[in-house]
Amino acid sequence: MCGISGIFFVDEPRPGMASRIHRMTDTLRHRGPDDEGYCLVNSKTGACRFAAGAESVEEIRNALPTIDGLDQEPYDLALGHRRFAILDLTAGGHQPYFDERSNIGGVFNGLIYNYNEVKTELEAEGVSFYTDCDTEVLFKAYAFWGERCFAKFNGTWAVAIYDFNKRELLLSRDRLGKKPIYVHRTRNALYFASEIKAILRVLNTEVRVNERAVFDYLIGGYRDLSNTTFYEDIESLPPASVLRINARGETASSKYWDLHSNRDSALASAAPGEVAKELRRILEDAVRIRLRADVNLGIELSGGLDSSSIAGLASTVHPRQLSCFTVEYPQTKWNEEPYAREVAMRFKMDYHVVRSPERWFWNDVNEFVALHEEPFHSPNLHTQQAVWRLMHDTGIRVILYGAGGDEVFAGYRKEYFYRHLRDLLKRGQIASFAKNFMNFSELSAHELLAKAWQQFMPKPNNTLPAHSLFTNGLAHFPMLAANGGTAEAQLYMNMTELKMPYWLLSNDKNSLAIPVEVRAPLLDYRLVEFAFQLPVGLLIRDGWLKWILRKAMDDLLPPAITWRRKKMGYPFPLQDWLWNSMRTIETLLAESENPYLNRRYVCENLQPWIAQQPDLVWRILSLELWHRCFIRKQKVASLRPRAASRPATLRAA
Repeated sequence: MCGISGIFFVDEPRPGMASRIHRMTDTLRHRGPDDEGYCLVNSKTGACRFAAGAESVEEIRNALPTIDGLDQEPYDLALGHRRFAILDLTAGGHQPYFDERSNIGGVFNGLIYNYNEVKTELEAEGVSFYTDCDTEVLFKAYAFWGERCFAKFNGTWAVAIYDFNKRELLLSRDRLGKKPIYVHRTRNALYFASEIKAILRVLNTEVRVNERAVFDYLIGGYRDLSNTTFYEDIESLPPASVLRINARGETASSKYWDLHSNRDSALASAAPGEVAKELRRILEDAVRIRLRADVNLGIELSGGLDSSSIAGLASTVHPRQLSCFTVEYPQTKWNEEPYAREVAMRFKMDYHVVRSPERWFWNDVNEFVALHEEPFHSPNLHTQQAVWRLMHDTGIRVILYGAGGDEVFAGYRKEYFYRHLRDLLKRGQIASFAKNFMNFSELSAHELLAKAWQQFMPKPNNTLPAHSLFTNGLAHFPMLAANGGTAEAQLYMNMTELKMPYWLLSNDKNSLAIPVEVRAPLLDYRLVEFAFQLPVGLLIRDGWLKWILRKAMDDLLPPAITWRRKKMGYPFPLQDWLWNSMRTIETLLAESENPYLNRRYVCENLQPWIAQQPDLVWRILSLELWHRCFIRKQKVASLRPRAASRPATLRAA
């Protein structure tokens, strides 16, 4: 887990590259407190210099020149790296990496979970290794197989590989995009980094807002559509892709993997019990390879099905007792702590309870907004980070959690269940429709009918006040068409476009600000591929969401977990939070100089919107905080409400 950055000029080497890459990499310091390193290349002369920084490990500092002394030398390629050490904690994991035999090198952020298996395969081919780090495995796999290596990896990665013989730079991301690479291109250069702010640090031009992104976010809550950002000319490298750029500036891109939704595969006719058995096998192996670390590891446990499945499987395959952490909410209707406790006791885990920290947001609002670089979906993101930070304070550096279960196995009522009911009716499957409708686990038939009616009836025009809400011409953008498609189509769109890209990018920033590494076994690509071959009728069955996952975990987890009727997850009382923050929000918006918001209209409607559309109010507020921080370069420190000091929130149980 690390931060990477790079600059590649395709015309002429130039001085000043050392200071530029130093500034970019220093912006990523929070992602890698354990080491730093640099590589500078003059592709015209073949000169290559590796350099250390002030926070490089002692062995590297003693062996290499410092980056500060190289600014007058001309280079056209610069790479920077900040290391958060998880595997092989020695200097053997230092980057940038260079392999003399193949004459390739580069920087890598992520972790190859199956590095042992890949290493064994390469050793059988005669490849030698000198470290116990997955970094060496990645680069030597590329040297041996070329781009075919990416299909062999199971893990997360954002990597830049430079071929000194071809004078060619390659960028690649993992299949689902768990690790980011942001890219900015000019006429004669390519900039890339793990976070947008590293690129902004060295740009000489004024930041331009991507107004389409502003519109899509405010009206629909959408983020990161088609790999765009809130900044014009800065985009994400697409997941599962490879981008090549040579010394002439010629680029070529390709995909090495695609998620295919094939619900009519042979699995459609397989016995449910056999499907559940295979699902369990894949998930258990996904957990097993994610338990590899040379640092302390823990489980984030909500008490729900997804995280409990991870906790149970991890406890059965890990040789030592594992620590787990859960959140306790004062409101009984949201508190899942008793369920988490039951799981922890069943598997004899070292159990810790965190009291809900949702009131802390305003205490460090400037730092948190700056961290995320773009508007985000909810202040609950801050709550989750607070939990991870408390885990870090106990010595945990790697966290397994249940992210992805709802997107992979159809866990959202509004997103999937109502669509599935409609799909069943359209196909004339009346018996299945009735069984799902009458036995729905989360609502009574009467409640379900009312909710489903609201979901699919046309909305009044005044629920999306676009023309009144916006100024600066934003209202001219066409709204994205409402997805009236099938449950199958919605599952695919959420995984590839509407939800998962954003969740993964936000979790990456949230975790590495601490830093901790978060691992999501339910997003193992093998499990995702398997799930997307299953008919929706195995995901939603007899009124149960995620039915096949429940079936697979039936003999492992307590029935109160596997077949619990009410889904909670980690909730956040957004409406209450908005009311409690009302004075601060009113002050912020009344003083706003945001050119994209109709300030008067927003302030006049603030209270009714909190009552009826709290998500919209949050998006307005988040946009204002982002615009204030990144565009207007202002802070909100003077508006922090008076608050008590942070309580002691962690207790052993």
